[in-house]
Amino acid sequence: MNMYFKKLKTAAIYLALISFCTEFKSFAINISPSTLVQQEESTLNIFEKLNTKLNMNLTFINQNGKKETLKEILNDNKILILTLNYFSCTTMCTFQFMNLSKSLNKMNWPIGKGFKIATISFDPKDTVNNAKLLQKTWVPKTGQDNAQWNFYVSDKKNIESITQQLNFYYAPDAEGETYSHAGALYFIKPDGTFYRYLYGIVYEPEDIKHALIESSNGTLGTFFEKLPLKFKKYQPNFGKYTKN
Repeated sequence: MNMYFKKLKTAAIYLALISFCTEFKSFAINISPSTLVQQEESTLNIFEKLNTKLNMNLTFINQNGKKETLKEILNDNKILILTLNYFSCTTMCTFQFMNLSKSLNKMNWPIGKGFKIATISFDPKDTVNNAKLLQKTWVPKTGQDNAQWNFYVSDKKNIESITQQLNFYYAPDAEGETYSHAGALYFIKPDGTFYRYLYGIVYEPEDIKHALIESSNGTLGTFFEKLPLKFKKYQPNFGKYTKN
């Protein structure tokens, strides 16, 4: 039994190191030449595309086989929390889904009222059946069986377009079976504006609330939920909220 726990601990440390190295790699690769030129004048900014609009004509297929443009996905005037993953991933993506559902459960905000979630696969080999399986797996873990969290697949052209627009890093291994990739939550306004992101795969419930409140121009959240924002500031260089 002691040997079992030692192996379990070793595996946990190994997976944590993989996650750290992958995120560090994405940090380095996402630095554009123009950013390096300006590094002496301003703080390094990985996701330099905040407040830009995404191509609303990109098309994706959800877990029910319904084809939708990004415009159609956003046409209900809700803030979209977007994640980019691949559906056969059993390490980093799984940890991201686990941590996101845990934080959403703690938030206890109705998912589908004022905001919703979409996960888009960046692996063109993923299928609608893969999407359906993940949707059935992770939605209940939010504590809301009817949570509006949809999973999408698409072709290479649409995938490359949205990942480039969001400056999202991913790269297949030599066999093309697994990927190294970044991790983040993207907050998209109903008009397609990429407004906030939270970098990494672990999220504080309060930070998700803050990003939703700001992305919705204050229409989401109660007075008491908005109050901490007076003492915290969003840092786009790190994708985090920090105390003033």
